Amino acid sequence: MIETLYKRKAPLPTTWREEFFELTMGEQEVDGQAGYFVRETQCWWDARAQRTVRVQYTHSPREGFLTIGEARQCYQLLRMNRARRGFVHSFSPCYEPDKRNKYILIETEAKSEKTESDSPPASASA
Repeated sequence: MIETLYKRKAPLPTTWREEFFELTMGEQEVDGQAGYFVRETQCWWDARAQRTVRVQYTHSPREGFLTIGEARQCYQLLRMNRARRGFVHSFSPCYEPDKRNKYILIETEAKSEKTESDSPPASASA
């Protein structure tokens, strides 16, 4: 599972540091045991180097969470914390060729999600 959180629905490359966050949850084997991991990658555009800078943080124990439920709870907490800080525009990739990426506007007050569209934004409105 992966999603990218932005402050604007249609992010644009800028000369200033506009950050975004990628949240991922997955399964990995450590010391012969399967564990579930939650990672958060902070990203921003470096205009001088002309590249995206990425710094990854792991929000799981070294061996991972024992259950997917524990990992999902950690993931949702991270997601809502970012949304409360303004990162309410969520995009998730779709790997099926006949479908588009999924967009969700995260509502922080009611803690519910409202699907705006199933396609990437066409305009640069905030």
